[in-house]
Amino acid sequence: MKLSQILFHPFLRIAGGTALLLGLAAITLTGLIGAGQGLHFDGVLDTHAGKSGPWWLFVAEGLIDWISLAVLLLIAGRLISKTAFRSIDLLGTQAFARWPTVLSALACLAPGFHRFTEALTKSILGLKPGQVPQLPGGGPDAVVFALVTLFMLACTVWMVALMWRSFAHCCNVRGGRAVGTFVIALLLAEVLSKVLIGQLFRLH
Repeated sequence: MKLSQILFHPFLRIAGGTALLLGLAAITLTGLIGAGQGLHFDGVLDTHAGKSGPWWLFVAEGLIDWISLAVLLLIAGRLISKTAFRSIDLLGTQAFARWPTVLSALACLAPGFHRFTEALTKSILGLKPGQVPQLPGGGPDAVVFALVTLFMLACTVWMVALMWRSFAHCCNVRGGRAVGTFVIALLLAEVLSKVLIGQLFRLH
């Protein structure tokens, strides 16, 4: 198996229950790493440094992100696919597609990232009406923050590419209609996950 296939199309070899177990393990690990630093994956595509909380809250965020998109793609696949496919394959590979979030969570452990994030948050929250936000001063923390942010963006793009590969491969769909359907499902899932996670925080 070529390196490009391992990185961007692992679903040629990994699917079904195996992909689901690996995906759930990755989601759980991401949540546990995030819980130790107040890092929330509070949306299908979102990552924010915020308040600390119980470990299960961070894991639940990842599970909500996964199931929100997986269910919508499952419905979309049933509507546009002309061939039969197994639900477990799509659900499993969509879970496994979130594994780059583990790398994002690890990257945020870099010294200085959270210090700069806290300084930036205080700067924004302290603004008076009409004031323009000022970035905290430069230095090592600013460099670390910039590098980590770029790396996290790359991981998000990578994750979306895996999500698309999962959808296209499992549902056997291609072309503009499939791409459009995927994009709509992704946007709807982002909104749905935000709403569900918001409710979770209220219950907590």
